[in-house]
Amino acid sequence: MQSAWDKPGISVIRSQLEAGLADARQKATFLVATAPHSGDWLAALPIAACEPRRDDEAIRMAVALRLRLKVCEPHVCPCGQGIDA
Repeated sequence: MQSAWDKPGISVIRSQLEAGLADARQKATFLVATAPHSGDWLAALPIAACEPRRDDEAIRMAVALRLRLKVCEPHVCPCGQGIDA
């Protein structure tokens, strides 16, 4: 019942947010993040017996990308070329 009451207000806020997005990348990110079941993987239980099993680095990268966090810091590659974040 509560979700039915909240739906009109959420639709208005979503439309306002979507209208305020500046470029195509922001729009694409917003649409992907608001797609049905886009966050289901966050509720998945880490069962070691099931494949494919992910290592800690893969989980760190997935969470960082999902939360739009910096994956790495700018640095200089051993070859001498600059790497951005």
